[in-house]
Amino acid sequence: MADDDFDDERFEEEGFDDDESFEEPLDEHETALIQQDLHDLADFEATFRPEGYRGVAVWCHDCAEEHYYPWDMLRENLQLLIDTGETPVHEPAYAPEPDRYIQWEYARGYVDALRDAGVQERLDLTECNRCGFRLPDGLAQGNFCPRCGNALLIGRLARALRDAGLDDDEVLAFLRKAGLPG
Repeated sequence: MADDDFDDERFEEEGFDDDESFEEPLDEHETALIQQDLHDLADFEATFRPEGYRGVAVWCHDCAEEHYYPWDMLRENLQLLIDTGETPVHEPAYAPEPDRYIQWEYARGYVDALRDAGVQERLDLTECNRCGFRLPDGLAQGNFCPRCGNALLIGRLARALRDAGLDDDEVLAFLRKAGLPG
C-alpha cells in the first residue's frame, strides 16, 4: 500500500492512536531488574566518576550503536522506566568522547572484582601526598592526582595505617619496608 493510500480513520478506529503508548507497565521481575541496574549504576558512578568518567556506554540492540549516558541522565531514564514502564527516546550523543564513558559490562565486572577482593569503599583523601594538591570532593576517591599523576594509593595506605593507630614514624617505616616512597 502506498503512503498516500493510508486510511487514518481506520487506523484510529481500530485503536491505534499516534499519542497512544504501546508500552505495558513493568511486572515485579522487570522492576526488580531495573532497580538492580540503578544499584549497579550507583556503584559504577562511585567507582569511576572520581577517575573522570562522565557516565556509561551501553550497546543498543535496537539501532546497533553505542549510546553514551551521563550518570544523571541514565539514572533518570531508569527511574522513569520503573515509574511509567516507558523509556525516553534515545539519540546518539553529539561528539561524546567515548574514552570518557565506561562500558556497562566492563564496569560490572570491575566492581564485582573489587567486591570479590574485599574492597568495598576507598578512603577519601583531601590532598596528594606528593605535590600537596588539594583534591576536590569529586576526586577524593580517585587513583591518581590530577596535577602530578602520582598514584594516590600510598596516601590512602598511610591514612589507613594512621587510622589503625600507627604514628607518623611507624607509618613511614612501614611504607619504606614495603618499598614505597613515604
